[in-house]
Amino acid sequence: MLIGADNSGVGARVSDLQLTRPPLAEQPAFEIHAMMLIQHGIHLLENLKLEGLAAARAYEFAFVVQPLKLKGGTGSTVAPIAIR
Repeated sequence: MLIGADNSGVGARVSDLQLTRPPLAEQPAFEIHAMMLIQHGIHLLENLKLEGLAAARAYEFAFVVQPLKLKGGTGSTVAPIAIR
């Protein structure tokens, strides 16, 4: 499983949390990341360039992505490819 987004962060910004939630001291720093990765095993991709796919109306495609092999790493840059 994977969630991809074209913005810089999957989840709410700190300023949004301050308006809708209890004080930040009571909130996990990256609650969406923790919930998706730790509880559900769902990986996150951020800053995807999706305009080309949307313009081509590419709604179904094979998605290929290979993270860097970093021992002990918690994140990696990737070069995702959509194949139609």
